[in-house]
Amino acid sequence: MEIATTSVMQAIYPAFVLHKHWDMPEGFNDRLYALAKDDTERNRITDPRDPRASGDMSNHLGHLRHNFLMDSKDPVIAMLAQIAAAGVREYLQLAYGYDHAGEIRMMADSFWQRRAQRENLGIHTHAHPQTDIVCTYYPRVMLDADCPDTSLHRGAVRFYDPAGIGKRLWPCWNPEAYVGGGWYSVEPQTGSMVVFEGYVPHDSTYFEGEERMCIPVLCNLELPNSHCKVGLRDILAAQREGGPHGL
Repeated sequence: MEIATTSVMQAIYPAFVLHKHWDMPEGFNDRLYALAKDDTERNRITDPRDPRASGDMSNHLGHLRHNFLMDSKDPVIAMLAQIAAAGVREYLQLAYGYDHAGEIRMMADSFWQRRAQRENLGIHTHAHPQTDIVCTYYPRVMLDADCPDTSLHRGAVRFYDPAGIGKRLWPCWNPEAYVGGGWYSVEPQTGSMVVFEGYVPHDSTYFEGEERMCIPVLCNLELPNSHCKVGLRDILAAQREGGPHGL
């Protein structure tokens, strides 16, 4: 017996990851590394009572909240901001078919990991829920020549299912989707830019190498339909300018 049927398969709320490599001009990565190295050293936490503190003094991830793109003034910083904006626009075009012509607001931190200081153990799992899109750029990645060719030794960036479902036990042969494992990994190299949405949980693994510098650029889109939030003091000041209203 034949039964007429219709099926519609829709991928809902997917997460995307763009691994982009920039073949930057000679000297760019070395200069950016030097600036980021200085930035990391200057912004390590020395006073845990500082209200800008993020992290703690016991490890290399402790730093003060600042904006590397504004605190350091150099042509390579301007170029970093431009390639981050280009990465965001390419991501939006590839993932959503959206051509963003508006402004992109950015801030950046610098994270320097050194084997000599026993800091090459990776970065713990986290997300950036208040950030639209993250562009992490790597001006320096130094792995040993005999570093094992596994994602657990080469500092892979791992992305986890934001729905928290985890690994499915059945195989996935759908070329439009990745659901085949506990995480999706990207191995960054010097010149890599990894672009993804801030809500996606991610971390990075231990790496066998001398050092690695990564610069996450946190990007928010300015859109016509964005929420227009204003601080209480500004609201009260605007209302005072309107004069008394009998209250």
